[in-house]
Amino acid sequence: MAFSKSDLANVEQAILALATGQRIVDVTIQGKQITYAQTKLPELKALRSNIAKEVGSIPHRVYAKNGGRSS
Repeated sequence: MAFSKSDLANVEQAILALATGQRIVDVTIQGKQITYAQTKLPELKALRSNIAKEVGSIPHRVYAKNGGRSS
């Protein structure tokens, strides 16, 4: 499948909506509308990960020295 950055943005919006209490969301991916419920949140997160790998939008981790506290 050839995903786009807009597909990634749509999935991220859906994850945020479900995580903040919305029960059902509609996501458009590659021009197709798919409905997800809160119970499918892990599936949606896995989809986000796959899309991010494909479009090259995986954020790099930043590690703070001393847990982010001043030394």
